[in-house]
Amino acid sequence: MSELENELAPDAGDKAARPTRNKVEEPPAEPDTPRDEVSEPQLQDVEQLLEQHGLDVDELKSLWDHFLEELKDLPTKKPLVTVFGAFLLGYLAGRSSRK
Repeated sequence: MSELENELAPDAGDKAARPTRNKVEEPPAEPDTPRDEVSEPQLQDVEQLLEQHGLDVDELKSLWDHFLEELKDLPTKKPLVTVFGAFLLGYLAGRSSRK
């Protein structure tokens, strides 16, 4: 046998113990409840905290809806601002990925 075959021969028996490349590991089972759901008591706590600081939940919801509406119209009304914003986001993402 050649020197290479001698080096590889002891590893031949270990092939059965090593995982194959084609074998896909299954992800761990996820819990039944989604993570995105916020339970009702937590939501009430947030609403109470906002009210303690003088903020109205309905006012915040209407402000958020108005913001989304303005954001939807931005590309048609101000395309240069949209292009600049996309460039800025890309630049920041590129700079943050380097570190």
